[in-house]
Order: sequence, then C-alpha cells, then structure tokens
Amino acid sequence: MKSILLTSTAIVAFAGAAAAEVSFSGDATLGYNSRVAEEDGFYWDADVAVKLSQELDNGLTAAASFNFEAADADNGQELAATDFVLSLTSETAGLYYGDTAFAAQTLWKSAGDMEADGFSENDGETVLRGEAAYNGIDAAVSYTIADAANNFPADDSHVDQLSVAAAGDFGQFSVVAAYQDESDAAFGAVANTENGDYNPNELFGLSVGASFSGADITVAYAEDLTADESSLGVQVAYPFGPVTATVYYVAEDDATDEDNYGVTLAYSAGAIAVKGDYDYDQGTDKWGIEGSYDVGNGFTVFAGVLNEDESDDADYYVAGTYDLGGGASVLVSFAEDKSNDQGDEVGANEYKEGATVEVNFSF
Repeated sequence: MKSILLTSTAIVAFAGAAAAEVSFSGDATLGYNSRVAEEDGFYWDADVAVKLSQELDNGLTAAASFNFEAADADNGQELAATDFVLSLTSETAGLYYGDTAFAAQTLWKSAGDMEADGFSENDGETVLRGEAAYNGIDAAVSYTIADAANNFPADDSHVDQLSVAAAGDFGQFSVVAAYQDESDAAFGAVANTENGDYNPNELFGLSVGASFSGADITVAYAEDLTADESSLGVQVAYPFGPVTATVYYVAEDDATDEDNYGVTLAYSAGAIAVKGDYDYDQGTDKWGIEGSYDVGNGFTVFAGVLNEDESDDADYYVAGTYDLGGGASVLVSFAEDKSNDQGDEVGANEYKEGATVEVNFSF
C-alpha cells in the first residue's frame, strides 16, 4: 500500500449478551512521478480494510481481518482480497491463521546486524500460529500451511517449517529462545525462490537483554545449522539528553570471514529529528544521514543522504508533506537512487525516484 491509514467507522450489532463489531477503513492515493513510464507518469490506488470481531459466551473473541485492493493503476475493474487473518483469542492465549507472523518472528531479538539469525518473515504465506502466556513466559509455535503463491507442501504432513519461540523476564534479565526447522526442499516457497524472506534453513537463536545504569544491553547467539554458520553479537544503546547512541559488534563465523559492526546516533528534540548511522556489513561500508523538521501548521520537511554500496555517488532525497486535515495529506518529493540498491525507492520513507507529487486520503 502506498499510503498510511487507518481511521475507522464501526457498526455495532447486539446478539444476546455478545457484541459483534464490523469496522471499515480505507485509503486512496493519486500521484504523478516523473519516471513512472505507465499511464504517462500517473499512478493511483484505493484499498478498503475490513475488521470483524465477535465476543463469544465462553470468554473467547473470534476475529477476522482482510483488505480489498479496489483499484491499482486501473479504474476499479478488479477487486482482490489480501492479508486475510482469522483469530481466536483469550486474555492469555491466541490462535491465528492466515497472513500472520511466524512464531520466531514474533519474539526474537537480535544484537545488531547478525547474518545467522535470518528467521523466516511472513510475506504472504499462510501460517497457523498459536501463542500463550503463563507465569511471565510468552511462548509461540507456528507452521507454514502454504507459500505466498498458495502452493502447499508436497509431503503427507500438510505443513512446513515448524517455528517455536519463548521469551520471559528473570529478574533484571530478559531472555528469548527461538528455533525454526528446515523447510521441505520441494515446498513452493523454496522451490520457486520467489520470496527471499522465507529462509529454508534450520536456525537456532538465544538472546539475553538487560539494563544497567540507563544502558540497554543485548547479547545474542544465532546458528544456521544447515549452513554450519553462526553469529555472536553484542549491542548497547545509551540515551544522553535528546541523543540515543547505539553500537553493536557481531563476530561472524561464515564463508565471508567478515564481522559486522556499526554505530547509530539518533537526535530528537522539539521539531527536529536526525538519525545518522554507519555500518560495516560483511566487508561493505554503509552510511546514511536522514532528518526531518516540523515547520508547523501541518507542514514537515524531510531530507537524507545515503550510501549502501561504497559507490562514488550517494543516494539522496528532499521531501515535504502537508496535512490537509480530515485524513488527507500532500507529498512532494525528489529522490535519486544513484547506486540502484534500494529498488528505486530511497530512504526510510521509500520515496520514488525522480519528482513526485502525491495526494493521500484516509477514511
């Protein structure tokens, strides 16, 4: 989706003592970009989000949510539903089915840029996940039911890649353990290699965090059992005044024989927010500076310079947004992706290459 929503209008109906709620929200975007070849530079879309929930008599809540892509570079001839999730939850447990996160993805905490902790992240797969909380421990378990193209596992198990995770606080320490099984080589997400966020390897991770004298410290170990590679990292974040400094170092045992390390300085005070970071990622120097200034009266200015591949020319952008009120806003931006490493989208806000004028509405 190209714009951020959501405000909602709720319709509430009563059936006995239980309340059923149906809510709708949506957004629409119309824009022009100087480098969009289709439709002479114009682009547009419209989406509708639907949320359904029902309080059951036994204390459980049944819910479903999905989005309709009503228009996307057309005039609304097609209507496709996406992001479907069905859930059954209580105060201490939940069962989720659909386009929802894997168990390890929900709880794992890394210590910087670790190469061996690439737990699968959902990008359209159908997932069955259960979670529960008991005596200060949060636990989750999940299976993949189908890949993003709706391919199902070929074997008789009908599921793929077990993922489990648990997290809890023990005194001043917080501990997370996560594991995912190796994926079936014949499964769609692995066989067609279309989704890079689905990692077929068997992984294990253990992370411990604590706070000392205002500093947040995380130490984590992750192992890719399939590739026989591991990462051991430590990350420290410390705030002083309006600045938060974060540093990390990860010892990598893999084929590159290159460790990862980096530092980030984030400043936020009043109308100004600035973030600068440097990373040494598997032998490549990466750096970036991005900032924003709230001018007032709904107008905010953004700017940034980034280099993620040691090229001679850095990527950069300048942008401004104006809040029109009532869920409407205007974006004007100009961005250059000199290194071609961000998929023609530049910066944390993913600005389009070239000049852009865009109007967004949320309902």
